[in-house]
Amino acid sequence: MYILNNALKNLLRNKGRNILLAIIMIAILSCTAVAIIINNTSDGIIEDYKNRFGSEVFIQANQKKQDQMLASGKYDPSAFNISNDVYEKLAQSEYVKNAVMSSSFRGYSDTIKALDQKDIPSNGGAGVSIIGPNGGQTSEDYKIPNLNILGGLTPAGAKEFENETRKIVEGKFAEKDGEAVISQEFAKLNRLKVGDVMRIKNPNDSEKSSTLDLTVSGIYFDGAKSEDVGITHPMLNRKNEIITTYNTLKKYNDEVNGDVVAIEAKYYLKSPELVDSFNKEAHEKGLSELYDVSVDAKSYNNIVKPVEGLKGISTTFMVVVLIFGGSILVLISVLATRERKYEIGVLRAMGMKKGKAALGLVFETLAMITFSLVIGLGIGSVLAQPASNMLLSSQLEVQDAMNNTNSFTFTVGAQEQVEKLESIDAFLTGDAMITIACIALLLGVISVGIGILYINRYEPRKILTERN
Repeated sequence: MYILNNALKNLLRNKGRNILLAIIMIAILSCTAVAIIINNTSDGIIEDYKNRFGSEVFIQANQKKQDQMLASGKYDPSAFNISNDVYEKLAQSEYVKNAVMSSSFRGYSDTIKALDQKDIPSNGGAGVSIIGPNGGQTSEDYKIPNLNILGGLTPAGAKEFENETRKIVEGKFAEKDGEAVISQEFAKLNRLKVGDVMRIKNPNDSEKSSTLDLTVSGIYFDGAKSEDVGITHPMLNRKNEIITTYNTLKKYNDEVNGDVVAIEAKYYLKSPELVDSFNKEAHEKGLSELYDVSVDAKSYNNIVKPVEGLKGISTTFMVVVLIFGGSILVLISVLATRERKYEIGVLRAMGMKKGKAALGLVFETLAMITFSLVIGLGIGSVLAQPASNMLLSSQLEVQDAMNNTNSFTFTVGAQEQVEKLESIDAFLTGDAMITIACIALLLGVISVGIGILYINRYEPRKILTERN
């Protein structure tokens, strides 16, 4: 008890030196706390991204190989084509846990009109070579499509019906093959009601090709506005969307020549580690070398890239602070021990053993660490949020600049819009507190170790004779 009381009194006797030590330790621990809080938060965001999107893959353009093809002058439109058969085969892969498939078909009708439809020439393709939806050539009887038919819903589309941005107000949703739902505005324009049949033609060969017959099973309300892109066009108006089942369009695609139906697919793998194996299998099953299967690059750039940059900066900052601050702490500890050599010599001459003299230094250091740790954690937890937002803002600016200079990446699939990360919630966790406490103890070991080394190296008589 005497040793503990004496250690606490020593803290008060040497106020100037101990205040200086406390300021340095608080500064080191505060900066370290900010860096560790940011690192832990960044790790959580990256881990969350991997859990949410790591197993979610799309077919994306291999920009390097596509640029090489274009630069060589050997442009072949069919090489950019991904057949519907490839999408179907990939959905059956052993690596795939679940596949979300949706499709779309741009049809033509001279009796059914679309919202925002203007006068369209009866033969939109006369004398013009037009590429079909999947890279194939159209016939001379090509008609300009005016109807947008969706086969199934993307996850984003299904969510709209869940949150009632869209909702069925009459009839029921399309469940059986051959059924379809239309918007209130579209139904009013064409005087359609539940039970009516729409006969839609293949615009590539409207005279000879079989028609797509859809029975109106329901009418939906659409509360969202179409995106304003500066022009009006039937294909840009959401209220023109005729929604049927995926199998309906799949069967119709099998009846006509070529792939007139465009498929969108999102694949969920059994594990994120299977991406490379799945990509290899995709090419073996017919996917062009101009494409690769990979995670969503856009969401990675919007979420993970800025966070990784933020984490790198905070880690570098922490290392610099620990090295620089630790060096200053060692220097001050050496000077402080030299100042106290006479005090140590007197205690040793009075018969105090080396262990007890060292224990007094340990108690002093622990008291100093505890005080500095509490203050440092408080300051760090307060500064972590503004510091993380400031660093993240700079990383987002750098990432935006890189995105603007990089080539455009084309993604094929039912891709959800992933919002850009604007801020992170940096807060002090239990793991962060333990890590910071360990660093504080390490600083304490460095500080007290110098004093203990001094006590063990010198005898009382030598210390007292070297007083001056």
